[in-house]
Amino acid sequence: MKFIRNIFAFLLIPTIGSMGHTFFKNLFLFVINSGNEFISFWLGILVYIVFQVVLYKPMRLYVFGHELSHAIAGILSGAKVKKFNAGKDSGNVVLNKDNLCITLAPYFFPIYTIIIVVVYFLCGCFFYVKPFYNYFLFFVGISIAFHIALTVYVLGIEQSDLKVYGTFFSYVIILFINFIVFAVILSLVFLNGISIKSIFVEYFKNIIAIYKFIYYGVIDIWVSFQKTK
Repeated sequence: MKFIRNIFAFLLIPTIGSMGHTFFKNLFLFVINSGNEFISFWLGILVYIVFQVVLYKPMRLYVFGHELSHAIAGILSGAKVKKFNAGKDSGNVVLNKDNLCITLAPYFFPIYTIIIVVVYFLCGCFFYVKPFYNYFLFFVGISIAFHIALTVYVLGIEQSDLKVYGTFFSYVIILFINFIVFAVILSLVFLNGISIKSIFVEYFKNIIAIYKFIYYGVIDIWVSFQKTK
């Protein structure tokens, strides 16, 4: 199974490249066109980066969110949480079942960002929350920077989660799902700035295009090779 997973992950690399190009191109265009409209979001990202570089890495908070992500993914998968433990440097969750989503959830599930977004929209069902939109953007920016910075940091350390399904396969899946998750989150945060529909349509078109390019490229090489025989 590990060999098959690695082959699948290898074949998925063009998809990752295509999605990455599409995502960052749309994000860049959004940043250029939005000007100072969403400055609170970028300020939140900057504040967290300075905080982590100058002060310290809030690992206890990260570990708690990491284990909570395992637990939530488990509950959504129909598992029961038998034990939950989160310390300063490590933690663990004991569930009565496991799957790919549960194992890798902390690496593509920005738990604190999702909590902030859900709370904001729930409050919007009962109160007029528009005056607090800039504060919302600020804390979303902090939470996203927190998730990305510390996820990259812990992935630089040996992670037992990645060994369950294979490190190479896990990295590819993490990147693939992150491009989906962050496209959805940013479309919710910037309702009038980023269209989830247009990003996903572009994802699909570019993925089809890159595999067509590879396919016809391979055919051309094969035909050229046959002619030289």
